[in-house]
Amino acid sequence: MQDVALVLEGGGLRAIYTAGVLDAFLQQQLHFPYVIGVSAGAIYPASYVSRQFGRNLKIQQQYLRDKRYMGLRHWLATGNYVNTDFTYKRMAYELLPFDFKTFLTSGTEFKVGAFNCQTGRTDFFGMADFQEHDKLLDVLIASSSLPFMANPYPINHQTYLDGGIAAPIPVTQAQQEGYSRQVVILTQDASYRKSPMKFNWLARKRYQPYPAVAAALKVRHQRYNHSLEELAKSVTSGQSFVIRPAAPLNLSRLDRNIDKVTAVYQQGLADGQAILPKLQAWLNTGAEVS
Repeated sequence: MQDVALVLEGGGLRAIYTAGVLDAFLQQQLHFPYVIGVSAGAIYPASYVSRQFGRNLKIQQQYLRDKRYMGLRHWLATGNYVNTDFTYKRMAYELLPFDFKTFLTSGTEFKVGAFNCQTGRTDFFGMADFQEHDKLLDVLIASSSLPFMANPYPINHQTYLDGGIAAPIPVTQAQQEGYSRQVVILTQDASYRKSPMKFNWLARKRYQPYPAVAAALKVRHQRYNHSLEELAKSVTSGQSFVIRPAAPLNLSRLDRNIDKVTAVYQQGLADGQAILPKLQAWLNTGAEVS
């Protein structure tokens, strides 16, 4: 297990599928030495690292329809569709408290990627950055700041957007940090491929102060689809083990339907439970079994 990384892609509320899989891992006390994610693929795993079974689902069931959570009025008033003070800060400190102590003493290296608007690169933050509780929340906000739906978020005199822009499935970063094998949880089924963005002119206009953002959005689909191609090769070689939904989840990034969200979580939980014997065999042998 010491050479195995857990790698998570984003997908907004589709990542509640990932939350279900991770809760299946918690049921079996299956923990990884290194967890890396971007966007919602970093938000949900934080509660996995803090060992808080069911917390992600409780947040959605209790607050997804709450007007303070997110919505058009927040976007029109602030430029942020998600009310970050409520959804991140008040949630973590008051409403459904995040267990910072367990998180920081878990023994897991937790990495979060965010897109640097100035440099055009993805910066990765880790446990050394998260000793201050607010810093963890700031990085999670930055990593999940969707283009057009959120303002660039400032950290350390740099500005950031969604980590999935340039590192949608951050397997390469895990490999560069010495983790030769990866368990990868995806939120799209095997048939999915990302299409080109239709309004490149709008990106150039919206992000005129940050030309690296518009440039990255223009080729975002190519990066994502290339990541899938490389991941398929890694699975064939036995380096990666992929968990993904068998069919499209029929859940949008910003869906407000609690029943659909709950169903997708339950699907992830069931898939995680079902695949555990196969995953354990792969972890023990280093090769996927059929």
